Amino acid sequence: MMNDYKITNKFLTVTVTETGAELTSVKANNGGYEYLWQADPKIWKRHAPILFPNVGRLKDDSYTFNGVKYHLPQHGFARDMKWDLIDKSSSKLIFQLESNEDTLSKYPFKFVLQAVYELKNFELKVNYIVKNTDNKKTIFSIGGHPAFNANFKNTSISANQREFDRYTLNGNYLNPSPIGKINFSYAHKISRSDFLNDALILKADKDLTELFLQTNVPDSESDEKQLERSTRIAVAGKNLKFFCIWSKNDEKADFVAIEPWWGVADTINSNQRLENKFGSNSLSAGQKENFEYSMSFL
Repeated sequence: MMNDYKITNKFLTVTVTETGAELTSVKANNGGYEYLWQADPKIWKRHAPILFPNVGRLKDDSYTFNGVKYHLPQHGFARDMKWDLIDKSSSKLIFQLESNEDTLSKYPFKFVLQAVYELKNFELKVNYIVKNTDNKKTIFSIGGHPAFNANFKNTSISANQREFDRYTLNGNYLNPSPIGKINFSYAHKISRSDFLNDALILKADKDLTELFLQTNVPDSESDEKQLERSTRIAVAGKNLKFFCIWSKNDEKADFVAIEPWWGVADTINSNQRLENKFGSNSLSAGQKENFEYSMSFL
């Protein structure tokens, strides 16, 4: 049986489960609106998984390192493992995952990975701390995957910069050359057609990249159930490599995921050697690094 843990303040209540250290709920205390997608298994069974040690899919779900072939599923293994809660307060949760015999059979590096969730007013800060506990350089990708309830009749995305280079997937793999620009001079109205090729992948160019999701939600303060109000969610990442915007081309998929990525899927021309992987990160023995993003619910 998995354990769930909560942090709360006068504005929001946040729930995280020990499986995957996954954020499973962000509720407004005034009216009880649920901002996070509630993981309908018939459509998409997750809420906000942590992607590690790979983001996206590897070519043939495999790679080589030092001449040895290894297998990893899409988005890695961290999202399906039990994490340890190592610290808790009224406003902060810290979870930890350590390499073990099973992870080393898929990913030959020793590591400690922490996920820190900290709630302040209307903002939830997320920090992934990766520490290389091996005696050699480690190579990895990491990312967040929060999905938010969205009304596709009236949902748009804007950004803190005018335009981004846009990448596309060819099947499961990335075309390493941008296909053009996506312009945010005006808010981009989200439609199902945006996800015919799976996702919109944007190259992050600033120290702090921020996307804003605006959607209509039921007005809990109104006695008339059909009335709606607008809500805004800001997702900001520090020193990102990519931002992914994703949903399913399915009329029942009433969510939009805004995903801060330090990494990306294998390219269509990948040679599957981990040391050559496009968009990856590395840490020397004993080194650690923070990967931070935040969600503000406005």
